[in-house]
Amino acid sequence: MKRIEDLFERAKKLKEKGLTTGEIADELNVSRETALWLLTKAREDLAPPSDIYIEWRKLATPFRMKQIANIMVDMILETIEQEPEVVVGIATSGIPLATIVAEELNTDLSIYYPKKLKWEKDVKHISGVFSENYARVDGKKCVIIDDIISTGRTIEEVAEHINKKDGKVLCAAVIVDKRGSDTIDSIPIASIIKIVRI
Repeated sequence: MKRIEDLFERAKKLKEKGLTTGEIADELNVSRETALWLLTKAREDLAPPSDIYIEWRKLATPFRMKQIANIMVDMILETIEQEPEVVVGIATSGIPLATIVAEELNTDLSIYYPKKLKWEKDVKHISGVFSENYARVDGKKCVIIDDIISTGRTIEEVAEHINKKDGKVLCAAVIVDKRGSDTIDSIPIASIIKIVRI
């Protein structure tokens, strides 16, 4: 299949550029397990994980991103009952959307670098971190923005860090939810596209 071969090549080139497995997963919009599988293509003992590849490069123009962000804002306002104070963009793909969403909601902007960007197969005890250059989430009502939910672990991670800072997550908004669920750990999910496996 041509698309799979293209993914193998893209994963290989990203690894050669020095990206971690987690960063490659983020760039290719696949789970970390899928990225690892793509990088170890030659190993016959590794079965391909169950995943869905989302190609959305054509959406990544300023005009289209603004339209997507406006759809997210509409869905967020439909989902939440309280006014958010901070929009948290998940690096890297959630940042452009979060910037526009924060402007439209008239909130502060926070940036979170998840541990998946540092993730490698044998590395333990890695933690995500909020950027010190953007708004704090301490005691604030927050909305989380990302491009795609694959497993939900990143949303859980960000929510946990917000809760540790006495903040509250009102909802998370994404373009695509591969899990197809309405919530993650009781956090409402506003997704433009929801994938439901039958």
